[in-house]
Amino acid sequence: MTPQQIEYVLLVAQLRSFSKAAQKLYITQPSLSKYIINIERQLGTEIFDRSTTPISLTAAGEAYVATARQIKAAQDDLANRIADMQNLRAGTLKIGASTFRTSYMLARSISQFCREHAGVEVSIADNNPENLKEMLRAGQIDLLISTGSFDPKYFDVEPLATEQLYAAVPAAAPVNGQLADWQLSWEDIRSRSERFLRAKPVDLSRLRDVPFILPQQEEFNEEVMQRSFIAFGGLPEPALRVRTIDAAFSFVVSGFGMTLIPDTMIHFGNYAAYPVFYALEPAHAQRQICLVMRRSSYVSKAAAAYCLTLKRLVEIGTWRIL
Repeated sequence: MTPQQIEYVLLVAQLRSFSKAAQKLYITQPSLSKYIINIERQLGTEIFDRSTTPISLTAAGEAYVATARQIKAAQDDLANRIADMQNLRAGTLKIGASTFRTSYMLARSISQFCREHAGVEVSIADNNPENLKEMLRAGQIDLLISTGSFDPKYFDVEPLATEQLYAAVPAAAPVNGQLADWQLSWEDIRSRSERFLRAKPVDLSRLRDVPFILPQQEEFNEEVMQRSFIAFGGLPEPALRVRTIDAAFSFVVSGFGMTLIPDTMIHFGNYAAYPVFYALEPAHAQRQICLVMRRSSYVSKAAAAYCLTLKRLVEIGTWRIL
């Protein structure tokens, strides 16, 4: 297998679409299809089953992709080992994260890493968590920052920080007058003020009359929101559904209604105005942000150095600002 054959087949297998893969590769779909057909002719069997929608791998394709991933991982490990001999004066670092993590969590750490290691070429794979897991398994990225569950058969996982959800309610909402003792400002959360340390979880049933905004982003979807409402009769019927947590937050600030947001947004966001916040029951509103690597893979000096830079943002599971 040539590096180009590996790249093309793995991308088609990941996206399950010739057209999407061709766009990523900046070539035409007919050219990509012809290239894959030539590989299949050399093998004497088809790699992709084109009768399904979306396309899928044949049994031979499964074997081909598994071997291609092993070869790609070995090539990347070799490149990393050679780069390490140059003591971080060169090399690459490929990081996977969702759009949300990239915007709120990685920008600062990557900027600092690049200042300290200008010779290392950094790239970010911005995708949904499930696709990123497959990319990590295939060796297409060096590490992944995400929440969720990870099969220990394939991944080594290190918790980075505990992320806490808060109820975000428009500042002008009448219900705030009845819940003054539970209210927190963004300054309270960022500075971990005395009021923050004394804050008790709010009874979410008391916010039932505030229209609920439901984000549908991968890491902040209906399933995640449902956990926080589990003790209060379940998730309220959404008054508005939006794609991202950022959009939900914007509607809260505009006064439309409430949503649940992670403290990552509060610590790393930069907004002109903030709503009122209420603490939630930790058992239902906390989860771990994890640093994930491929099990038993070679960890380059660049990856190790970036992990240390990222960890400077975290102190015993609590965000702090550099």
